[in-house]
Amino acid sequence: MPYLSTLKMIDLNNKVALITGSSAGIGKATALLFSSLGAKVAIVGRDQSKLDKVAAECEAKSPHHYKPVVIKADFIRDEDVIRTFQETISAYKTLDILVNNAGLHGFPDFDDPNYLVEYDRNMQVNVRSIIRLTELSIPFLNKSAGNIVNVSAINSLTANPSHWVYGVSKAALDMFTRSMAGKLAPNIRVNSVNPGAVHTHPLEPSMLEKFISMKPLKRIAGPIEIANLIAFLASDASRNMTGSIVVSDSGYLCADPYKVLSGI
Repeated sequence: MPYLSTLKMIDLNNKVALITGSSAGIGKATALLFSSLGAKVAIVGRDQSKLDKVAAECEAKSPHHYKPVVIKADFIRDEDVIRTFQETISAYKTLDILVNNAGLHGFPDFDDPNYLVEYDRNMQVNVRSIIRLTELSIPFLNKSAGNIVNVSAINSLTANPSHWVYGVSKAALDMFTRSMAGKLAPNIRVNSVNPGAVHTHPLEPSMLEKFISMKPLKRIAGPIEIANLIAFLASDASRNMTGSIVVSDSGYLCADPYKVLSGI
């Protein structure tokens, strides 16, 4: 059963938000939540049909019936990153919130002869595109005293030998978040949400059970729960926070490894 947002007290009314990777999962949940809280959103993804459906849902949820700006883009290409920002500013003329959610989940390793190509792709989407969007956004966020929320992962905080490329990219993103928080203060706040496993796609019952067994809370988050955190960090409710790495992982990072191994 999906969880409903508990953040009705968060006011994003008439704020302009660019939300990348918003055709599904966490990005979609964030776009819908922001729209329901009165924000004007630009949504970005690679699948036009999915984007169109999300846009219709956003308009229906918006108390003002705002139509999102819809941008089809692939952040593997730097020109698409730049065009995304240009189309957002062309439509809205301003920017209050940048949510860097677009990410690539590639897991190459040394036994793949093309692993460095995949490494470059991961770093392009998970780090370089965010650096570029941040750079482009700074003049507008300075004017609006806006903020940036980066969507990282707990992979940045714990070693995972089979997923080391993804972990390296997210660790770099965390360092970028902290560095920009200090650099852009006091006008612009920069924070990060680091989810653990999120139930964005159907899983086989055995795999779902295995994931749940590894979590002290014995559950996996839904996209809306991560979107709630993003909305909180994007709002004035978190005005005393910058440079924060906010974890939401059902307790995975504090799990007792002996209990996990023994199946307790």
